Amino acid sequence: MATVFQGQRRLVDTATGEIIDAQVVTKTIGDAGFHKIWLHEILELVDEVGNAKMRVLMWLLSKADAQNQVWATWEEIGKETGVGRRTIARLMAALKEANVITETRRSVWRLNPQIIFKGDYSRRMNVLVKYRDEKQGDLFEEPIVGQQKAA
Repeated sequence: MATVFQGQRRLVDTATGEIIDAQVVTKTIGDAGFHKIWLHEILELVDEVGNAKMRVLMWLLSKADAQNQVWATWEEIGKETGVGRRTIARLMAALKEANVITETRRSVWRLNPQIIFKGDYSRRMNVLVKYRDEKQGDLFEEPIVGQQKAA
């Protein structure tokens, strides 16, 4: 949010014709400091979101840093949310499959800024570039031994 003094202006009250000398101050209000959640998108992407899964999702949202990352193991998430490891494993797999999160490295999750983000537009765009780069990196992962790489 920025407040800018723009100087003085002479204004005319259209109702009375009175001329008023006024100082003009412009205050811009951005979208910083808010979590933007496209919950409808998340619910559509993840087939079933029960109370436990929603607790995990909201916990992830509350723990995301300025880069939209959460540093936590499944055990830490379970301890904080009271949700079982199997439920967390299923949810995290579903969120990854639905492109809601990506695992940037072991136990480091990045929330998709197209769906969930806290901050202003320019920060969101910067994180979105990182997220897309990380997702593209998934396309070039080494195949599991015994599997052929798709041509």
